Amino acid sequence: MRAAALSLCWMLCVPAIASAQEEEAPRPSRPVPSMSKPPRFQGGLKGFTSPLALKSLDAPGSSASFNAKVGFRKDTLYVGVDAKDDQLLAGDVLSVSVYFPDTGPLTTGYTWRFGFDGKRASGAESGTPEFAQQKVNGAVERQGNTLSLVAAVPVRALPRFPAKDPMVMDVCITYEDVDSAGGKPVAVSNCQSGTMPGEALRLPDEVRKALKLKPSENVTALESAATGWLGWDLLSYPAWAQGDEDLTPDTLRELVVAKSVEAESANVKVPDTVSLPDGRPVVTVLTGKNPYAVEGRCDSEHELRMGLYLVTGKTATRALEWPVSTCALGRATSMEVDEEGTLTIRYSNGATINFAWSGDHFSRTELGNR
Repeated sequence: MRAAALSLCWMLCVPAIASAQEEEAPRPSRPVPSMSKPPRFQGGLKGFTSPLALKSLDAPGSSASFNAKVGFRKDTLYVGVDAKDDQLLAGDVLSVSVYFPDTGPLTTGYTWRFGFDGKRASGAESGTPEFAQQKVNGAVERQGNTLSLVAAVPVRALPRFPAKDPMVMDVCITYEDVDSAGGKPVAVSNCQSGTMPGEALRLPDEVRKALKLKPSENVTALESAATGWLGWDLLSYPAWAQGDEDLTPDTLRELVVAKSVEAESANVKVPDTVSLPDGRPVVTVLTGKNPYAVEGRCDSEHELRMGLYLVTGKTATRALEWPVSTCALGRATSMEVDEEGTLTIRYSNGATINFAWSGDHFSRTELGNR
């Protein structure tokens, strides 16, 4: 009986344990080698000393193919490509995409496009901000039936990457093969659906350390911005921000959100800044959609949210994220911090919500809730 029970446990438990181990296993990745000197921008792969090589997958309908190399030096990722095509035309385009999949399902990578005439705009659909496009340099050469590219991608142009976990990334190179003027391009790539089959690539930790950033402990991902750096956790507002210069209320808002909302335009009584008892400034940042945009109506699918940031020089840390206008609460009619550091927000629907200062953030209390 005991033997039968053990046998049953072996059949049922071991596969479950093995399955859990498989799910938890990290994705295999190859380290991107550090290069002793930067590659030449002329000559394609001939001057590219990195041993890390990639090649295109077979693409039905195209005779084109490419070989590529990837390397890193100091603060720059280098990608070299030699694409061979029996009919090189002006419509043929090489693109390089970088994505760090461990930064969350809602994040996206960045893409840079290159043609005969050099770097081209990636387009709004790529999700690549203008500053990241501007920071990338690339040289394109045509020699016979070969189109060569050497691209330099500095860390400040990379998309959101892990703050602590290994910097595992997909580097996807795509050659858009057009065999006739006005013809539909056939994509030749080393990736499938935006993912490298098999092993991904991994940047060394030294890349992150060299930035000398000191984000909050709760930050899980870092992202460069046009005027500084952002640190993200699981909430919609960045948990931490660092400007290239000392932050003001206006430059902080420009750094942490794409488009902030003015309190007056949304008819919420939220000050631009409040002060803690020790005099330190806390800046308010509003985003979202005004649920009361139409007079006499409230759209329950819309809300305005507020991020409160404690600002010290170039650095800002999120002290609170909270709604200031919803159909349930109404509009915020007042917001103040008393001499003990208690933050009180009152709403038009009658609610009063209090938060206590906890050293570096506000924590909700039950006192005064209705």
